[in-house]
Amino acid sequence: MNYNKMMTIALMSVFLLTGCSAKAEAQNTESNSSAENSESASAETNAQEAETVKKTEVIAAVNSEPSAGWNPITGYGQRYDPILQSTLTKAYGGEITYDLATGYEVSEDGKDWTFTIRDDARYSNGEKVLASDVAFTYEAVRDNSTSLDLNNISSAEAIDDTTVVFHLTEPDYTFLYVTYKVGIVPEAVYDDNYGENPIGSGAFKLVQWEKGQQAVWEYNEYYYGDEPEIKKIVLLFMDDDAAFLAAQKGDVDLVYTNQNLAVQEIDGYHMMNIESIDNYGIIFPTVTDNGETAKDGQPIGNNVTGDVAVRKALSVGLDRESLIQNVFNGYGKPSYSMCDTMPWFNEETALNETNSGLDTALQILENAGWTDTDGDGIREKDGINAEFTLLYTANNANRQAMAMAVAEQAKELGIVIHPEGAANDDIKTRFYSTPYVFGRGDYTPNEFYLMTATDTIGSGWSNTGYYSNPAVDEYMKKAMTCKTTEEVYEYYKLAQWDGTTGASLIGDAPDCWLVRADHCYFVRDGLDIGNQPIQPHCANGQVVLSNISEWKWN
Repeated sequence: MNYNKMMTIALMSVFLLTGCSAKAEAQNTESNSSAENSESASAETNAQEAETVKKTEVIAAVNSEPSAGWNPITGYGQRYDPILQSTLTKAYGGEITYDLATGYEVSEDGKDWTFTIRDDARYSNGEKVLASDVAFTYEAVRDNSTSLDLNNISSAEAIDDTTVVFHLTEPDYTFLYVTYKVGIVPEAVYDDNYGENPIGSGAFKLVQWEKGQQAVWEYNEYYYGDEPEIKKIVLLFMDDDAAFLAAQKGDVDLVYTNQNLAVQEIDGYHMMNIESIDNYGIIFPTVTDNGETAKDGQPIGNNVTGDVAVRKALSVGLDRESLIQNVFNGYGKPSYSMCDTMPWFNEETALNETNSGLDTALQILENAGWTDTDGDGIREKDGINAEFTLLYTANNANRQAMAMAVAEQAKELGIVIHPEGAANDDIKTRFYSTPYVFGRGDYTPNEFYLMTATDTIGSGWSNTGYYSNPAVDEYMKKAMTCKTTEEVYEYYKLAQWDGTTGASLIGDAPDCWLVRADHCYFVRDGLDIGNQPIQPHCANGQVVLSNISEWKWN
């Protein structure tokens, strides 16, 4: 064969082979690129799906779970919105609005309260909420002796499926402020295990509960209200330190924390300090020790704080701003009563430059005969030193720090205070005769009633100081027989101070409220927790969920 021809054939073969190889390589490259693009698109899709899931879920670290379960009949939700159950009304920030109820009427004598409820409300099992369930729940709470006193309800009666009547023993217009505290349970399925397997008509339902660890809530598809953007809530039960570490690792979206940790910074989170009516102060025995004892044998009275001059001097002489800065790291506001910021607060009782301060307090003590005759820095009167023990809950850092700070400030008044930590059960055996640091505050004037009414003396943690003022009792009695909330407010203002007397720090000073502590939360950047109302006293942080319908991821 001709060499040239042979070369031509050889070259053509090479070109063909090279072309095929290049084509194959191009096809492989295109295939690989297509696979990579497919994997990238798949990864992006998965990331988007994960992001979508995250945008409807929230993981929140709170201090504790309800010890008796998620059961309103045993007390769940009485200090904050139960979320899992509906209530007749809501009271965010002290303003009463409707929830399960659509309206109410009060009889002329104030003893019969008739509520109509929604006809579209259903429990998480799909069953309809009935007026008979409302009646059943309220009577069960009354008979179960929780911290909520419903003994004024003689009976509750369902007229039909959407109408319930509460028959009261005595007229009480403040009954309206009870109706946001009781979550409704279904009578048909209620049993002793309800607290572990609750069925409610609230926005969420409990789907998992690992006691001491976590609880998982999911949106209740039968809920009658606006559908929230958040569809799943995981509650982790952690102490402050553990929750802080969880946030540092990025494992949680929201953390309820104390004011000491609140000054720290965590990457990817911002601090939200929410105003509250969580009042910290001192509860005084208001009578002297005359040798009397309570039914349980506990002594009654204190010869130092039984003198109103000592109580008033401390109330007007202690430096609240210093306590806010040094005990609460700036997260708080001055407190003058349990009623601060509420519509029934008498603003005349707030302190100002003319009725407070060290000089004013010293003058009160001098005028009452408390003087330092021997120069030892301790005032005396009738042979009694201005000296007493101040109890605080031993495992509560804020109350301990407040007791210590108050004791230090009181030295300037010539009053010696001995802080002492104790368990609450121990404090309960001494609180008729020994002052103690306490926290309290809620969206209802009933809080003021419980702490100051003669009728509540010796009733649990209510009026442990044995305070009694007939004028104060009369104003609160009149408030109960009013026909409008505005009238109720006016009488409660008079009970605090009528220009002559009252249960406030410029009156009888039965207690000394000092600081309204802000509630502090680390919130992950991008999580919007809505417009938070002023929060009530609540020790576990779940109160922040009250407006969960407003929450969203940005």
